[in-house]
Amino acid sequence: MSDLQTPGGNATRAPAAPRSFFTRRGVRITALGLLSLLGFAAAFALYWKLWPAGRGVGGECELTRGVHAVCGLNKPEDLLRLGDSDWVVTGNMGNDDWAAGGFHAVRIGDESFHAITPELSRPAAPTYRDCPGAPDPKLLSAHGLALRPSANGEHTLYAVNHGGRESIEVFDVRVSAEGPALTWTGCVVLPAEHEANSVAALPDGGLVVTIPHLPSSSQGAVLRWVPGGGWTEVPGTRFQLDNGILVSPDGTRLYVNEYMSSTVHEVPLGGATTPPRSVHLGFHPDNLRFAPDGSLLATGHPNSIAIVGLCGFALGCGIGTAVARIDPATLQAATIFERGANETFSAGTSAIVVGDELWIGSFVSRALLIVPLSELKQPLL
Repeated sequence: MSDLQTPGGNATRAPAAPRSFFTRRGVRITALGLLSLLGFAAAFALYWKLWPAGRGVGGECELTRGVHAVCGLNKPEDLLRLGDSDWVVTGNMGNDDWAAGGFHAVRIGDESFHAITPELSRPAAPTYRDCPGAPDPKLLSAHGLALRPSANGEHTLYAVNHGGRESIEVFDVRVSAEGPALTWTGCVVLPAEHEANSVAALPDGGLVVTIPHLPSSSQGAVLRWVPGGGWTEVPGTRFQLDNGILVSPDGTRLYVNEYMSSTVHEVPLGGATTPPRSVHLGFHPDNLRFAPDGSLLATGHPNSIAIVGLCGFALGCGIGTAVARIDPATLQAATIFERGANETFSAGTSAIVVGDELWIGSFVSRALLIVPLSELKQPLL
């Protein structure tokens, strides 16, 4: 169904990544080796008991002021405030098989939250005529989020979905005193063998998404979708693991995180004549969000790639969180918040300003972190 266009012709398909760090070929365990393994296992068991990173438990869940956490939210990788309402929507990435996820609504005043059950019975809108139907609610996995506000106070929510299909799911959002209600209105299915990470809305009604790894390349890219026009690749966006993405308010530039090189890129869009620019951060940037003053907030991980891989995915021993403020005029960056993992929170991914606080989501934790702006290394607003 896609008319994806890529520059440079067809490339040889990269070999599949190994499914494990370890193999059993030719392994011979000696008595000394066995003792070493047992010692390592005992040490790791003690470490795990003392530091069950990001499980949404601990003293921060009991605090009501200062740096604390809202616990019990499963993998709120991305989050958005719904206009000037009292509600924040977070994704739920589900379990390790990208299933049993969805959305949560968090009330700003008292930090109470509840799961949102989207209405899925409506047929897809004409804009999404190629959509095969509503997602399976048991498989839905909400990853990156984007919001398109409308003049009447309603919104359109876009969510990267990995559960059951690789797609951007689209919802109409209405907010009441009880919280936001989501009504599914369509989807945009990704090209075959493509997995998206983040999504952003374009002024023309289209979308842009980041693809961390193209199936035919070791690099990632940004894809653009327009209603009735399918997917095309945005030139100048082939980076090493494209991650978070934002569109400038005037729609002429993209901001794209390159995770592996700890860099945020500004890329011209749609024939804009401004040259591309980049800024290097002191950590690997995951998501991007605008602050109320128009600056960009990049959130990510101040650890080595090896630690991110082992402690973020394989062992669950926790990775740190860092947030930088980027001035869009000068593209200068400064880290405003940094901390290590603990039993409550690990691996921050997305930060938004809510009143006089910074709310931070995570791709592994059962919690979101709340930081008073007064606790930052330098003023944000």
